[in-house]
Amino acid sequence: MTYPRSSCARLALLAAAALVGCTTQPDATVPAAAKAIATTRYAGEYRWREADKADMGGTLTVYPESDSTILFYVESNDGAPVYHIANAFGRAQLRGDTATYFGKAPDDAHGCRLKIGFSPAAARVLMVSGPENDCFFGGNFTPDGTYRRTSHAIPQQVVDGGGDTLRFAHLPPDALKDSQ
Repeated sequence: MTYPRSSCARLALLAAAALVGCTTQPDATVPAAAKAIATTRYAGEYRWREADKADMGGTLTVYPESDSTILFYVESNDGAPVYHIANAFGRAQLRGDTATYFGKAPDDAHGCRLKIGFSPAAARVLMVSGPENDCFFGGNFTPDGTYRRTSHAIPQQVVDGGGDTLRFAHLPPDALKDSQ
């Protein structure tokens, strides 16, 4: 490589190099995992509410983990009088606009399978039916339903039904080892 001999030309070259360096600095306000990945279009919060029962409903929170996976938390309940609860937290594989989740706790014989289908305004959660699918949701209640999108913001955390804060970007590597 040859460099210009004049000091003005060298200064111009250094100034141009400095500007290029400034424009390629990472944006510290956006988590690295959420930058420029295809799954960011699904990120946000979705809500489901039964029109005739104000206390029946649920929330789906979606975090873009990679180009082919999302982290999600879904929690719903069937309202009074018993308030059966269905919730799941895990990693789902994305193909097209459908995310598939399979989670199996160590003592679980069958595991749990869910599908989440995305459209621009909503997400449809469906427990995959079959005798070999047991998600341990109470009272034959499932989180099945259409959840309307209420936010496009990339969530940083979610508080689960037990009051624990789940920080998506800071999960330890083995936190979802039972989720496939």
